[in-house]
Amino acid sequence: MERRQGKIRVLLVDDHAILREGLSSLIEKQDDITVVGEAEDGTTSLDKAETLLPDVVVLDIKLSDMSGIEVCRRLKESYPLLKVIMLSMYEDYEYVNRALQVGADGYLPKKVASAELVSAIRKAYKGEKVFSPQVLDMIVSAFKEEGRKEPRPSPLDSLTPRECEVLELMSEGMSNKEIGVKLFLSPKTVEKAVSGIFRKLAVNSRTAAVKIYLSRQT
Repeated sequence: MERRQGKIRVLLVDDHAILREGLSSLIEKQDDITVVGEAEDGTTSLDKAETLLPDVVVLDIKLSDMSGIEVCRRLKESYPLLKVIMLSMYEDYEYVNRALQVGADGYLPKKVASAELVSAIRKAYKGEKVFSPQVLDMIVSAFKEEGRKEPRPSPLDSLTPRECEVLELMSEGMSNKEIGVKLFLSPKTVEKAVSGIFRKLAVNSRTAAVKIYLSRQT
């Protein structure tokens, strides 16, 4: 999708006609922004995005035929340069995170002030991410919480030093007999170590055990 010079071209997508009319009236008062089309559902919005070539899509997160999240994902896959601002009555991190994962350029509550929405359209067009203060606080809090989480222990940490030695040699393709010779261990001791490895790693094959071991090395 190639951008055109001139006014910022906006496509409005919402299943409430009154809201679309209000947004359209607001946007058309701006000298540098114009509404090139409206859609009441996801299917229509995808068709109009293809024919109207908007710069920015203002997209309701909840539509009659598919979620706004899915519409955003498809739009971004087809038109990477297109900017998408999600409008939502849901201000919890689950929705915000899903929108970010599919490439949304902004996330604003439906009760957003008119001036803030107009500003968001301009900023998104320039390549900036746009979020309401409340949404931004949620994103920052989520990142902080993620940073405080302790890393999950690896099952490899439960192995004894001897079991670690045996597993390392298993990863080199050695048989139990070869491992016994290498470490000066009896066949029974090697078998006991291998059984311990299988039990602690919750696997039942040498291949699965070695796969877990190698994942730690990368």
